[in-house]
Amino acid sequence: MDMTNYLIGLLTGVSVTTFFIGKEWYKYYTKYTIQQKQLDRVLKLNDKIKKLKNLSPSDAPKLNAGI
Repeated sequence: MDMTNYLIGLLTGVSVTTFFIGKEWYKYYTKYTIQQKQLDRVLKLNDKIKKLKNLSPSDAPKLNAGI
């Protein structure tokens, strides 16, 4: 009986620990993913701005800057 209680307690402890570690990892993953997407958007917009600056005034109206 003592061995059964020990194994149940061990399994419960491991499960609870895994749950909290997974929760923190998921929080970190979502935060990192959102920051990466924001960075990609800013870099893409920066590239569009650079292209607009390098174009001649007659070519500028043809390009959609997403504004």
